[in-house]
Amino acid sequence: MRARVPIVVKGEQGTLGLNGSDASSGSGAFDAFRIALATSTQLRNELEQALRANVHRVNPTDRANRFGSGGAVEWILASAAFAAGVLSVPGGHNANGFDLRALREDARGLWSVKNQTSPKAMSYRITNELGGSGGGFTEPTVFLSPHLPGIVFADPHVHTELAAQTYDSGDATMLGFAAIRAHAVAHPECVAICEMPVNPGTGSEDPWLAFIESLLNPQQYPTLARMFVASKPVQGNLASELQTLVALRDAGSLTAEQFDAAVQRLTRVG
Repeated sequence: MRARVPIVVKGEQGTLGLNGSDASSGSGAFDAFRIALATSTQLRNELEQALRANVHRVNPTDRANRFGSGGAVEWILASAAFAAGVLSVPGGHNANGFDLRALREDARGLWSVKNQTSPKAMSYRITNELGGSGGGFTEPTVFLSPHLPGIVFADPHVHTELAAQTYDSGDATMLGFAAIRAHAVAHPECVAICEMPVNPGTGSEDPWLAFIESLLNPQQYPTLARMFVASKPVQGNLASELQTLVALRDAGSLTAEQFDAAVQRLTRVG
């Protein structure tokens, strides 16, 4: 018999205590994930810390960062599911390495991820309807929010009373926050204990910067890479820096003019 897991839901009327039960969420994978988070303090702590670090480093309210931050949440949950034994190594445990992207696709096959970090509880956008691409609430989904008692699972084919509460906003299929919270209260078996972070709005990292810098490397794009090279402070001693420039010139990555300009910048005083 599974251990009963105490869950506390915070609300205006104080706290509401719930107990996990022997009931299934309708997903064996989520049941295993929920039990793993309830029984492994290490796993739960690392998951919470990673989610918090993500929103503290990258501000998802910035439109340019939103997809990068959301993608990070998918990777974090996939890592937690793998640690919990919910996801297995593609090709079996004897596989000598594997493609992480395949594992991520396996994670996406378990459930869709809808994440919120806003200080205020908000409705969830299930699918976009613009261009006729939206399909509505059709697949198992986990909902994350600092205003929920944990990671909340819902399968529209199992939890039909919740699926019936979706509505069309004109450009998207939406599901109200109150409906999801009520679902969590009514179905503790659909709640995996995890404390979600609130976006402090102070994240300043650009998740695309490192990718662009690696893309525009000096070896392939000596002209386009100038901005990134110029932004770096001089590292090491002058002799080693000059040797690096000579190597780039000899390899054809720098023209004579670029080499001379780089040397002048490197040896400039004041």
